[in-house]
Amino acid sequence: MQDADAQEMMMTGTNDATGAEHTTRDAASTAAAEERSQVEYRDVAWSDVDEITKLFEDMWFHIEPHVGTPIAALSARRSVLRYLCESTDGEVAVLDGHIAGVVLLRVPQRPVLFKDAGTKLNIVDARLSADEEGSRALSDLMHWHGIEVCMDKDADVQERSGAELQLFVVSSRSRGHGVGGTLFRRMKQRLSAYGVERYYLHTDTSCNYSFYDHQGLERIAERPSSEDAVVAGDDDKPFWPSDDTRYIYLGAA
Repeated sequence: MQDADAQEMMMTGTNDATGAEHTTRDAASTAAAEERSQVEYRDVAWSDVDEITKLFEDMWFHIEPHVGTPIAALSARRSVLRYLCESTDGEVAVLDGHIAGVVLLRVPQRPVLFKDAGTKLNIVDARLSADEEGSRALSDLMHWHGIEVCMDKDADVQERSGAELQLFVVSSRSRGHGVGGTLFRRMKQRLSAYGVERYYLHTDTSCNYSFYDHQGLERIAERPSSEDAVVAGDDDKPFWPSDDTRYIYLGAA
């Protein structure tokens, strides 16, 4: 799942289809923004999980009537931990002492970053399963993941790419600082250094997915919400409703 400020990223991201003059101007603009704001880029650490979870919650679980509830916080933590169970690489942008953006990558054959993430995930699942509402929320989260697995299989992404961009999210507070474009460019540089030629990612219409079109990525799969079966609860409605169309994009490192 990915999200970033589209306007900011179109200004600062690298587009292979644009001319050298435009690319140079964008790079200079990004560098100037970084210098003004003193954005720090570093590898992700386990101590970042709480802030990443809060960023994730604000972005994707700000849904009434569950805004700010323990279930929203646990659902966000569960989502982040699920990524971290498989993440081999990650980078955060730090602005004014707080995480302003994060990228998580899964590169097969590279070691997982945090071996204890699976244990932490099981603990969160147990807490969600302890009551009826939490169980419904967990069912939805697992259902969403199952949809992604099915889409991966149908699109044959494992054969067509060498890595997955698992999570790409930028805080709205960092707009104008070049964070999104810089994180995306550094992600591609990292993959290139590993010898990865192509990568894929999941996104949906709740995100600024047009950024990936702008960057020249290929949309290789699409699934409208109308094709998703409802996860049944007592009222036969999903706990976390979604009417978003899901996409898979394929890009060159």
